[in-house]
Amino acid sequence: MKNLLSTRSNITLQLGRIIQQLRHLSALPKASGKAPGTLHYACNICGRNNAVSLCTLPRDERTCLGCGSTLRQRALISALSRKLFDGKSINLDAWTNIPTIRFKGISDADLISNALSQKLDYQNTFYHQAPFLDITGPGATDLSSCDVLICSDVLEHVSPPVQRAFDGMRKIIRPDGFLLLTVPCNASNRTTEHFPNLNDYRIHEHDGRRSLINRTKDGKIEQFDNLIFHGGPGETLELRHFALHDLEQHLLEAGFSTIEVFAQPDFEHGVYWHNAYSVPIIAS
Repeated sequence: MKNLLSTRSNITLQLGRIIQQLRHLSALPKASGKAPGTLHYACNICGRNNAVSLCTLPRDERTCLGCGSTLRQRALISALSRKLFDGKSINLDAWTNIPTIRFKGISDADLISNALSQKLDYQNTFYHQAPFLDITGPGATDLSSCDVLICSDVLEHVSPPVQRAFDGMRKIIRPDGFLLLTVPCNASNRTTEHFPNLNDYRIHEHDGRRSLINRTKDGKIEQFDNLIFHGGPGETLELRHFALHDLEQHLLEAGFSTIEVFAQPDFEHGVYWHNAYSVPIIAS
């Protein structure tokens, strides 16, 4: 009987997912001659019309033939637009009557940095070059220095303890401002720290393979293989994979009180998520 109930539960879950998928597909524009499951959209960064398969829409691969934007980048602009313009997702080139507030990015990609610089009072910042910003220990001039802080796929690279970065970002943002955040995320309750005792480490390369050599605080030597890099070696080493629940707890502990998860699709602008985890979050 227990197995039967489990089977029925799984069938119900699968049916629920199928129904949700059909609802998403039914919201797509109807036109003759278009392959089923193909999303036709206008990039909200450059305006280029594109077509992409919903089934294989990746998070971080270029899927706009105009500017080369990714799903994550279009989703960032969509979430920011909804926040600034009363829930409306508007193409970037049509942004008008923008509130006179100060924006900062944390190592934003050139595409995002260049696009936002043309529309907003915006400055991109970096950890390793000017203009400098260390979110784990902001200086006196960085405190309350912006209304909106954009941190997209950065926190998975910050050395532990990562709570320092959340605390620092809250201090950088003015009291009435907000944080626009993305990180690779999953549905578990606990963030996975790939190197829980990380202290004094280096990346060692031998025969084309890279390993992390770490000396713990008590002097023990650890070696880790099968490293994950985002976009290349060095600074882009993935140190952790966040759990959504844990991520929200970090934000609350830092002093953010409102958390909005932008998992809803924006078909018009090429935004569709297969799960509700690695999506834009706005915390205020």
